[in-house]
Amino acid sequence: MTMRNLAWTLSAHPEPGELIGKRHFALVEQSVPSLGAGQILVRIIALGTSPAQRAYTSAAPAMHPKVPLGAVMRGRGVGVVLQSNDSAFRPDDIVEAALGWQEFAVLTPSLAGDGILRVAKLANPLRPLTRHLGVLGGTGATAWFGLFEVGQAKPAETVVISAAAGGVGSIAVQLAKRRGCRVIGIVGSEAKARWITSVLGANAAIDYKRDDVAQRLRELCPDGIDVYFDNVGGALLDIALTNLALHARVVICGFIATAQGELIAGPRHYPNLLRKRARMEGFFVMDYLKRWDEAHKPLRAWLDEGAFDPAEDVEQGLERMPDALASLFTGGNCGIKLCRVAADP
Repeated sequence: MTMRNLAWTLSAHPEPGELIGKRHFALVEQSVPSLGAGQILVRIIALGTSPAQRAYTSAAPAMHPKVPLGAVMRGRGVGVVLQSNDSAFRPDDIVEAALGWQEFAVLTPSLAGDGILRVAKLANPLRPLTRHLGVLGGTGATAWFGLFEVGQAKPAETVVISAAAGGVGSIAVQLAKRRGCRVIGIVGSEAKARWITSVLGANAAIDYKRDDVAQRLRELCPDGIDVYFDNVGGALLDIALTNLALHARVVICGFIATAQGELIAGPRHYPNLLRKRARMEGFFVMDYLKRWDEAHKPLRAWLDEGAFDPAEDVEQGLERMPDALASLFTGGNCGIKLCRVAADP
């Protein structure tokens, strides 16, 4: 009997500055193709979101491969193998891969390589399986390598994190606290400010919608910012550059404030990098792919001990994927935004 697959395909490119949402996708029913040599059939359990997914859909140049119009929307997920024509995979194996926004995916692991399209079999999966898209996925690795490899955060230093209640930010807050840093989070609501201080352990929070950010940074960081972990870009980055400590490190993780295709204005206060002998560096987590275990081993141990908050914000149902992605650009998420497609096996 032919299996049916429900999938979101890309139907329109978002215009510069336009909020991405359901109008850019079509929910379609497709047939699941028969397996060829070396292929596996995966039932998708959960899907992750990322600001980079908007770049997949845009017609503008970007560092990520584009999704063609009419194709299934790309996105990483976790799933269970139902059938396998690849000797390295067996039915009931749990995999993490670029599965796409759909119920079932047919993959050829040997052709995926070890980069962004890789198919990873999870040797000791943690339940719920959503953990492997968040703390134990690219989000956790991004926070780890951004903070410790690029930012070189040290005990007793002052670390300021923008979008601190977002996916990467919520993990970076906890990692910086465990390193013994003093942590200030910049967020977009009073509720998020309470969450990152009372639950995640930040020393203080700044609500950029209500507070004078420049004044609050001067008050909270009188000796300057040692590490600025930036997920936002735009005006907040410019403000942070005015309050750097000597030999500060500015980590460019993302620029969600200008990630919707608008023209990005350069920071006006970059001369302070010279005055403070500071460093500003961008990074791409996939460059660290072969080292992800360095992050995931301690993170897994802390999760097992109950000593680390997974910070997940989970939507229910494949039909919620466009809204889940849109929430990243409206501040509608609190933590790592995920979408559960099916129950854990």
